Amino acid sequence: MNKKEQVKERIGRAAMECFERYGLEKTTLDDIAKAVGLNKTSLYYYYKNKEDIFIEVAIREGESFINTLQQSTLKKKGVENQIGFYLESRLNYYTNVLNMNRVSVESLDKILPRFFELYDAMMVQEKDFLTKLLVQAIAQEHLDMEDPENTASVLINFANALKHSTEQQAILKKQVEIDYAQSLRDTKFLVSLIFKGIRKQG
Repeated sequence: MNKKEQVKERIGRAAMECFERYGLEKTTLDDIAKAVGLNKTSLYYYYKNKEDIFIEVAIREGESFINTLQQSTLKKKGVENQIGFYLESRLNYYTNVLNMNRVSVESLDKILPRFFELYDAMMVQEKDFLTKLLVQAIAQEHLDMEDPENTASVLINFANALKHSTEQQAILKKQVEIDYAQSLRDTKFLVSLIFKGIRKQG
């Protein structure tokens, strides 16, 4: 890790502490600069704004969480349980990150476009993981399907779409906070619906 990366890591840690204490919306770059021991002008060398700091750290920590989650998922028995556990856990983690950092609906509206840009690479890795689970289940004759890769893509895309729909409704209605409970229920139903249709009979 070079010096610039070390400084960015320090900034990220300090920023997340500020976000947890004050919330993303109320935290200022002055707060972050003071916490990390730099002046505000120096922060602009590394980041354009506080939202960029939040997104970069959230993506990095999210990648670490996903790697750990995938290992935990492999310990579950049955491909339906594995995929259900995986999709539900990732939504719960996402919700906890937003709640812990007190990300308002207004702030979320600002960061979502940039977040999606950076999330693309992680989504490819997630789809590959689910594809491997499905391929293994087919090899063990637990499933009968022709296109596990497309099924994995549908699962991830629909899970993301359910979450995104909840967020967009909250943004349009100018709600104070977002309730992801329905997204979680819909995700569980999605997994159940798909596997009831593709589980091998007999």
